[in-house]
Amino acid sequence: MWKNIAIVFLLAVTIFSIFKFVSTLKEKYALQEALGQAKAQVADLEKQKQKLLQDIEKEKALTEKLSADKAAIKDNLKASLRRMGKLRKDFSNAQGALKEMESRIGLLKAENSALQTEKEKIVQENDTFKARTHSAAELKGALQELRKQAYEVSGKIREKSDIEKGLEGNRGYVLKEGKLTYAPKVKIEVTPAPPKAQ
Repeated sequence: MWKNIAIVFLLAVTIFSIFKFVSTLKEKYALQEALGQAKAQVADLEKQKQKLLQDIEKEKALTEKLSADKAAIKDNLKASLRRMGKLRKDFSNAQGALKEMESRIGLLKAENSALQTEKEKIVQENDTFKARTHSAAELKGALQELRKQAYEVSGKIREKSDIEKGLEGNRGYVLKEGKLTYAPKVKIEVTPAPPKAQ
């Protein structure tokens, strides 16, 4: 009887152990399956992470390119504004130069007219001079008058050139403004030393 009880007990323990082993195996397979799914999810998440990092890098590169393009556009705009300002200034200068040229043309026309009048006067004087130089006495008088005029003109030219150059000179005087105009001479005399007494 005790033997039967022991067999039943052992049989019960064996059944319980088998049941426990089977349930443990089921749990193990379930855990392995869950672990496999978790690993697959982790791998999927890693792929998504890599894709997001690549997208972020692309966005950064695009942002940097846009920033560089924006800076280049700003620089181009500034350069264009500078060129436009220079062109406006050049246009204004050209207008001023044109007005100046027009006024100079007017002055040249007036000078041309004055020179034409002077030419006519010289031609008339030349004709008069030719008429006067037919006789020797009149020619001699005309030559004296011409020499006198030439002397006066050359004197005026000399005065003008001296004033322009600032060379008035001291007109041959030795002193100018209280100072000598030449270097003073220094006389040096050398006398032998007396002989030494022995």
